[in-house]
Amino acid sequence: MDILQEERKTVSMQKPLQNLSAFPIASFWEINPEERAAILMQAIIDTHKWHFPRNNSYRRTVEARGIEAEIAVSDLARLLRPTSQVFKSYIDLLGTPFPQDKTEAFIDWLADQVSLHLPVERAKKLHSRYPSMEAILQAVEALYADYGFEFSTSSGTSGRASIMLRDKTSMDRTVESFYLSYKRYFGMQVDHRAVFVMPAQTRIAMARMVNFSVKRIGIPSERTHFTIPFPAYPDQVRIRSGRVFKGGWRGQIERHILYPLMNRINDRFITPQAVKKTIEILRKSQETGEKVLLFSGWIQLHRIAQEIISIGKPITLLPGSLMGTGGGFKEFYEYTPEQIHHDLKLAVRTIENKPVPVRDVYGMAESNWAAMQCDQGNYHIPPWVFSVTLDDNDALQQGSDQTGLLAFFDPYGGGQLFPAFFKTADRTRLINGSLGYDPALNCLCGDQTAYMAKGSITRVDLIDEAGCAAQV
Repeated sequence: MDILQEERKTVSMQKPLQNLSAFPIASFWEINPEERAAILMQAIIDTHKWHFPRNNSYRRTVEARGIEAEIAVSDLARLLRPTSQVFKSYIDLLGTPFPQDKTEAFIDWLADQVSLHLPVERAKKLHSRYPSMEAILQAVEALYADYGFEFSTSSGTSGRASIMLRDKTSMDRTVESFYLSYKRYFGMQVDHRAVFVMPAQTRIAMARMVNFSVKRIGIPSERTHFTIPFPAYPDQVRIRSGRVFKGGWRGQIERHILYPLMNRINDRFITPQAVKKTIEILRKSQETGEKVLLFSGWIQLHRIAQEIISIGKPITLLPGSLMGTGGGFKEFYEYTPEQIHHDLKLAVRTIENKPVPVRDVYGMAESNWAAMQCDQGNYHIPPWVFSVTLDDNDALQQGSDQTGLLAFFDPYGGGQLFPAFFKTADRTRLINGSLGYDPALNCLCGDQTAYMAKGSITRVDLIDEAGCAAQV
């Protein structure tokens, strides 16, 4: 049956999802794929209907495509927005990538993006300008403290940061999503020592979710380590990207002094210090007999391996240890992934003389979930996310094995702030997505969930569409 051609009356016969809490996200692993897709489809329809009259930005976009509050399943593709259209749209409205320069306009943009009533008159209590993006984000969080708002950003590889807003409910759901995936695919438990080659103080979404997930799992703070010794706030990350600088004399200082200086400090001090500290923790874990989860970007992970090899003493860890990475490569790197894997196998092994497994993570700053790589190398999308691919005409593709632009509907993720219905900038081969399930194509790891096939993910637009957590 052609799912996308079902009529409105067919949709209305489905049991309405009165409250998403009736289906805790962990329960979706136990629901068969067909029923799961039906539940999520109704949740998408309900979520759209709730946000449509409340979210000005969303309503303008979908109304221009002929969408109203009542929709049919065949309308789903027209609900999707590019992530940059939402989370970088402040740049078009303000005419600048620096919201700290136009405080009131930034509040207006924020009110336009969320489905809650945001009292914009409070903006009069703010300064008209702030010295940095971090300063304005802190000021807005304090101004709307009764809403429980928290900002996170992309890593700003393009120099133009995506700005994501979450409240307590959506943050809790996001943390739960990451926590469940880490536990299921990485086997992360309370007895692991968790080592993250990233800063503890940052707004970069992936780093914050990792931090919160570790706390949710219950790993004590004394066994949780962030080995990059300095904060990474949005303007620092922007300057380091070398792509966007402020105007006037400040911009000249950023371009000609801060940019080269920050990169020299990173290459000569920050990275070596992070590598050294990480290896010290790994050695200690070897001596005390602890399982370790080491998470890092590919390049940092390789530099750790190279240093261990140069010392000539491989590290041996307990079985159950794991190395995780994510974000791909955000800069030219002379070594291939195969060479990196080769060096990691030489540098870090188990006490049984087997390579410590390396698992990758697919994620976006703009999403409230991540797809973890299983032991077969495939990337599993959480079952509470309705995942699809788009063809070259932005139409949803049906079938259990499709290659196209990845898009997703996450009725849990946006909470009451915005509908999390987005198309990404990544082309992939999606197997057993939400519009086609074939049990014969289930991943050999045993999960009956949608997955992106190993080696099939390619970025269509490297800069403007999606943020990535690789560059810290």
